[in-house]
Amino acid sequence: MKILAGARLAIACVALAFSACSPAAEKSAETGGVDVPTPHNPFFGTWEMTASAVAPWWDHKGDAPTPDPAMAKFIFAPDKSSGPPMLTCDKPRYTTNITPQRGLFQGNLPDAAKDAPALGFTNPDVIVMSFSCQSGTGDFLADFPMLDDATIMLGLDNVLYTFKRTAG
Repeated sequence: MKILAGARLAIACVALAFSACSPAAEKSAETGGVDVPTPHNPFFGTWEMTASAVAPWWDHKGDAPTPDPAMAKFIFAPDKSSGPPMLTCDKPRYTTNITPQRGLFQGNLPDAAKDAPALGFTNPDVIVMSFSCQSGTGDFLADFPMLDDATIMLGLDNVLYTFKRTAG
């Protein structure tokens, strides 16, 4: 009897472990209320700017680029995003990819072998999320490379922004 009880406990633990790793199911109006798996996206959450710097690809022509204060905080969620106007979207699209360091910031790093590690990218391959939004006023696309589970970057208008995940 003890062996049978132990086997049941082991099966229950394995089932619980698999359910914890499985995508969450959400009911969607678009699918008639049917459960639809919602995959985990490591970029979902609230992000706050912790640093900004002139991007290494800036050509030093004209005035030095300055960070946009509107980029202070934003939220990425499965069904919407909010924050500065360019990142606020009712129907965002997210894709995640892995790119080599030389592809970071659309390949704009002057010397990726030196610049990427100097920015904190220690792995030769980097997880990058592409965010896109189509709206009545225009389309927006931005890439967010991930330094670690709690840190992402954005290169925009010759400024590099660093964001940290926050609790809410």
